[in-house]
Amino acid sequence: MSKLPYFSLLLSCLSALAPATLFAGDFDGSKPLICAAIFSTECHAETQECVSGAPWKINFPVFSEIDFKAKLISTVDAYKNERQTRIESMDHLPDGRLSLHGDDGVYSWSMLIAEDTGSATLAAAGEEVGFIIFGACTVR
Repeated sequence: MSKLPYFSLLLSCLSALAPATLFAGDFDGSKPLICAAIFSTECHAETQECVSGAPWKINFPVFSEIDFKAKLISTVDAYKNERQTRIESMDHLPDGRLSLHGDDGVYSWSMLIAEDTGSATLAAAGEEVGFIIFGACTVR
C-alpha cells in the first residue's frame, strides 16, 4: 500500500494547526503596497453635511504607497499634492486583517487591510471632521 495517503493526511493535519500568518497573502505587511482609493465620504460636524463619491472630490489622493519597512504612507509621484504620514503602529488581527494606525499632526487615522484580498478601509478624524475611504491594494 502506498504511503502517499498517509503523507497527505499528515500534511493536511499539520497545515490545519499552522498559524494563519504562515499562509497570509501578499498583504501582510511584508511587501510594499500601492493602494487605490475607490470611494470616499467626508463629514463635518458643524454643518452636519457629508460629501460622498470619488476621492478627488474631497482632495484625497487616488493612489498611495505603503512602505512597511520605512513605516511610511505617501502619495505616488503622479499626485500633484505630495503627502506622507508615518505608521505609528501595526498589528495583525486574528481574523486575517492588518491594522495600521497613525497621525499627521492634523488627523488621526486607522486603516484595515484584508491580508488575503488587499481590500482596504481607512478612517481619519480631525477636529469636527471625519473621513472614510474604501479602496484596494496591490503589491508594488
